[in-house]
Amino acid sequence: MREGKKSAMNLLIVDDEIEIINGIMAGIHWENLGLQSVYKATSIEESMKLFEQEQIDVVLCDIEMPDGSGLDLLEWIRTRYPKTVCIIMTCHEEFDYAKRAISLDCKDYIVKPMVYEELEEKLLHLVREINRNWENDKYQEFGREWMKQIAREGQEQEGTVSRDEIVKQVKSYITANLQEELRIEQLAKVFYLSADYLSRLFKKEEGISIGDFIQEERMFLAKELLKEGKLSIARVAYECGYDNYSYFTKIFKKKYGITPREFGQSLKE
Repeated sequence: MREGKKSAMNLLIVDDEIEIINGIMAGIHWENLGLQSVYKATSIEESMKLFEQEQIDVVLCDIEMPDGSGLDLLEWIRTRYPKTVCIIMTCHEEFDYAKRAISLDCKDYIVKPMVYEELEEKLLHLVREINRNWENDKYQEFGREWMKQIAREGQEQEGTVSRDEIVKQVKSYITANLQEELRIEQLAKVFYLSADYLSRLFKKEEGISIGDFIQEERMFLAKELLKEGKLSIARVAYECGYDNYSYFTKIFKKKYGITPREFGQSLKE
């Protein structure tokens, strides 16, 4: 993906059964996730100490722990480290706990015994989400600073921030959020501009409309993800912002002359 990235992230695995932790360590292709460090803890107390010592961005936590509930840890994390993203591990019989965890803003859950490929896909999705959120914060700060400058300068078109820089930031925002529903009104709101002004500015600077640029970037991303071969075609469509699989296939074929499935098969020949 051609998106900006947060500084390398850390993940913490919490489970009182060391065999489970070791299985996860061995079963996940960590190099695909781009994490800096993966920490282990076998108790809630040990987890809390690690939080005080390290910056933990993602937590994979079992619900049933010997020194309390994983939900207690989740609640502790939520009040002190609200930006940390959590996934819980649960058995079938503990499904009600899983639903409670989701209500506590837990991002996802996985059922034991787990399929490592499924867990890896969930983790990859969360890492990308964290990166998108980090990028979005940057763009909104850019927009706020630019509006302050406008107030000082007294006009929209001039100032120390050039039109070229604005368009550059808009393009970066789009490529970092291709999974989302991208509309001109939303983009304008992020950058504190009117939709009409942003649309005219982008077309003048780039020679194409924002809508056409979004589609071009989505098709580029789709092709790159299919080349990697790690995700299903349906998942690739989702990552590129298409909820409708048939529509995604239609747009891909119109762009490249073959369907996504045919493209994937051609890579194996």
